[in-house]
Amino acid sequence: MKTTLFVKSIFGALLLTVLYILFNMLLGQTSAIANLYWGILSNFLIALLLGYYIMSSNLGGIRLSISVFLIYFLIGHFNILIEAYIFNVSSRQETALEIIRGFFISITFAPLYVYIFRTKIVKEAVIFTKRSLIGWCWRILVADILYLLLYIIAGLVLTLVYPQLLQFYEGKIPPFDILINTQLFIRGFIFIGIALLMLQTLNISVAKKAILIGLTFAILGGIAPLIPPNELMPSYVRLGHGFEVGISNFVYGILLTLLLKLKSGAKADINTGIAVKPTV
Repeated sequence: MKTTLFVKSIFGALLLTVLYILFNMLLGQTSAIANLYWGILSNFLIALLLGYYIMSSNLGGIRLSISVFLIYFLIGHFNILIEAYIFNVSSRQETALEIIRGFFISITFAPLYVYIFRTKIVKEAVIFTKRSLIGWCWRILVADILYLLLYIIAGLVLTLVYPQLLQFYEGKIPPFDILINTQLFIRGFIFIGIALLMLQTLNISVAKKAILIGLTFAILGGIAPLIPPNELMPSYVRLGHGFEVGISNFVYGILLTLLLKLKSGAKADINTGIAVKPTV
């Protein structure tokens, strides 16, 4: 599995790089050759994570493609770009253009990458125990507030140990209400939704789910996009945010998994829905 995942992730990284080049050409944008190497490294990390998800998922075909698209686009593009916009790192036009480009890259990449990982192995859907509405409500509320707390703590710690960032963000920090509402009602709920999607579509242990979700949030939602050089953010800012977002998002993904996890009772053939064996 490890060899297959590594090899196919290389193909995935090259595919993703080609898609970026093609869409950049369509948009009249060019990238330096030196940036291309950093882009391939970034895309390899993305492909590796999504490849592991594909191999561990109980979904198949179009449903798996949709799931991969949602994870990649919402965490790897939309959530990041919304943050960049409210901090005035990118303009409204630049943000809209990047969201559109990210959408088309993600929706093209997802089915092609799922096809690369095509397999004849019969997948089994996990049947989870039910949870009351109240049980869901308090968990989601706590999860949303927890994200905001980790976000604020990570930002404060970063400015204390890396004060150079304050120079870059001078005059760019948004009003407090916009900052809080964006984290609580947009970015926080997107993280929670993707975590729920992954929790219910993965056939691996809870510990592995926690690590994978944490890595997905950390790498897709921060580290990978910050690797390639860009005109909007200098290298020292990208480096600082890489550590900040990588650590805080990874911790949040693990805590979110433990908070939202559901007990599984049995597995069923994904095509028939008939339970086939209990989960130990």
